[in-house]
Amino acid sequence: MPFLSQHLLATAIHLLAFSRVCFAYYDRDELQRRQVDVGALKPAYDYIVVGGGQSGLVIANRLSEDSTKTVLVVEYGTFDDTPSQIEPSSATNYARRNLFNVTSVPQPAIGNKLGTVYAAAVVGGGSTINGMLFDRGSAEDYDNWEKLNNTGWGWDGLLPYFKKSTRFNTPTDPAIVAEYNQTWDTSVYGTDGPIQVMFPPWVWPTSKIQFQAWNEVGVPTQFEGAAGKSYNAFWVPSNVDADVRRSYARNQYFDPAKIRANLELLTSYRVNEVLFSPTKHAEAVTIQARGTENGAETVTVKANQEIVLCAGWLHTPHILQRSGVGPKTLLEEAGIPVVVDLPGVGSNVQDHPATGIQFTYSQDLEPNVATLRNNETFQQWAQEQWLERKGPLSMTTGNSMATLPLPIMNPNFQTIIDKANAQIPADYLPKTYTAENMAGFLAQRELLVASYASTTNGLIEVPFSGGGGTALCLEKPISRGTVTLNVTDRYAEPIIDFNTGVNPVDTDIFVSAIKFYRKWMAAPSMAQLGPVEQAPGTNVTTDEDIGAWANQGMGTSTAHTCCTAAMMPQNLGGVVSPELLVYGVTGLSVGDISLIPVIPATHTCATVYAIAEKAADLIKSRVWSLPPSDPGH
Repeated sequence: MPFLSQHLLATAIHLLAFSRVCFAYYDRDELQRRQVDVGALKPAYDYIVVGGGQSGLVIANRLSEDSTKTVLVVEYGTFDDTPSQIEPSSATNYARRNLFNVTSVPQPAIGNKLGTVYAAAVVGGGSTINGMLFDRGSAEDYDNWEKLNNTGWGWDGLLPYFKKSTRFNTPTDPAIVAEYNQTWDTSVYGTDGPIQVMFPPWVWPTSKIQFQAWNEVGVPTQFEGAAGKSYNAFWVPSNVDADVRRSYARNQYFDPAKIRANLELLTSYRVNEVLFSPTKHAEAVTIQARGTENGAETVTVKANQEIVLCAGWLHTPHILQRSGVGPKTLLEEAGIPVVVDLPGVGSNVQDHPATGIQFTYSQDLEPNVATLRNNETFQQWAQEQWLERKGPLSMTTGNSMATLPLPIMNPNFQTIIDKANAQIPADYLPKTYTAENMAGFLAQRELLVASYASTTNGLIEVPFSGGGGTALCLEKPISRGTVTLNVTDRYAEPIIDFNTGVNPVDTDIFVSAIKFYRKWMAAPSMAQLGPVEQAPGTNVTTDEDIGAWANQGMGTSTAHTCCTAAMMPQNLGGVVSPELLVYGVTGLSVGDISLIPVIPATHTCATVYAIAEKAADLIKSRVWSLPPSDPGH
């Protein structure tokens, strides 16, 4: 049976999805009851959470557990009540209405392409529109955060919050578990956490051979990647409930809290600025209705205790910059009074760039991913199975993965490390980087090259679910980008430069990955499938040609962009302390993906839940001694 690419598989599943039974969320009256009208806003709240995305809803839920504290969430997006949004098909179908309409500047290292930008504009944020692949980084990923002077943010400090946010559901089909040796460790998940995770009841038969082939080329299978061992090959659950419906921030954190009288959510409003008192205390935000022109009426809402920025990697730094907290040179050029010169705001952009690789199987097992498209009998059977919430249509983006350490991929890995260490950072970093930014990068580079030499941390992610093609994702890029406000229009979308692939070390790692993928396809177990290389093609053999091919087809983002308000010391270009407080001011914190200092080797959803849970505890633990009110404020 001919091989069906991952892209075509997604398309086939989407077409079949139209025949699925649909389940509505709520009626319109109920939705209206849970939102506050701008005219009904209180003059002040104890906490204002800027952004009703994934992290914002977690933090709002936890802060409003104290009925004596009032919480306002301000969200630019709206609710997505499309019934299909909680179905498995939504894992590969991102509605444009739920995303900001923005691209990056041209990326010279990958052919001057405009980079795709994934930034959610919907209640629930990235948890509403992600691929539902629910993994964590290795322990080493988070221990590296702690090594950047972030006490309490290593693996041991975060594991309780990974557990607090989750609940593992036993797979519903024990026959599949036994046939494919799916393994998990319930002790590293919670028992009653909000987010439900589970292995959907389907695996393509070829996956078993693929696991065997990994073992044959020196990649062992882990019992449980979520135990801080997300390297080599392992099974990954999806964030779905027992009925295989999306379990996410909206339905698991916001909905249970919606009846609280002390919690209000305002949608379709943009936060323009944080306002500071003369003593640099964050005391209010200005908000403006979505879709109105610059200069339109704004509303000011005060915060009695703390303002928590959860506007995501794109807009948390943007709001800080508009508020006078950011790189002095940029703010002065934009005519914005400088409250605090923090050059790290909007720097340090990281993501997982990816390039595709394609093999076909000339003798694939049946059924396979192509069967779902080409065989009408199998299609009918799949739809019948789905009526019982099982079968091929229960899959999201797959549940098996290899995250490969560099020493396994390339025995000459030390040459890549030596190359990275010998570089002059300024040759590859953004020209806007200051001495503090440079110092921070050097501290990060020291950790990165140590990870390059590690066998307990992966550099390349290889998702596999039975097909011969996939995307190779670089998990630890050394290139760094920027997010900066438009100095001629501060309320326009910010200027995004991923700087994808600008550092040649990133290309060297991709070359190692492509060579090793070929080795995997040549493993003894693979022979029965008859793998045939389609791209890059057997004529692409030299490191130079492989690298050029990888860069030509590379994408800038896998929707894991982060790190734009990094938790690092201020003299290293950091923006927030380990307590998540913004340097140089009081009453202002960050609680979202932008605080990550170094991107972990994982899909970021589970990590963001843990960050937000820990952030909520930190916020609740502090009581502000507010300065006397300033005249006119």
